Amino acid sequence: MKATEDCSPDPSGPVLAIVGSRRFEVPNAMLYADTIIRHMLATLHPSLVISGGAEGIDTLAVNRADLAGFPVKEFLPETYDWPGFRARNLLIVDACDMLVCIRCHAAETYGSGWTADRAKERGKRVYTFTL
Repeated sequence: MKATEDCSPDPSGPVLAIVGSRRFEVPNAMLYADTIIRHMLATLHPSLVISGGAEGIDTLAVNRADLAGFPVKEFLPETYDWPGFRARNLLIVDACDMLVCIRCHAAETYGSGWTADRAKERGKRVYTFTL
């Protein structure tokens, strides 16, 4: 993304959820993820960027969106167990118009993938990247 590109939020733009893995095995995966996030922000001009507040992609997405001037909202789980994560992930799905999922190819859990699956089931546009 060039510095001169307009990345300002569009009030009529989509609510964009960005979720993903906490850790990656591929060297420079977070740099690739940052490029993907910057591209999606520049292309979609979301009115709001939402995420789940976890380390890794969630935090990268919120930081990148904030730096680019997009409003952000984090959905934090009420409890840090599967029922809490599941409830938080469903809130993210319900709140978004589009979802970007950036996952590690060797992830031991499927939380962000599960969230992307729920978004697809509900007719949301989903972009999935595996690094």
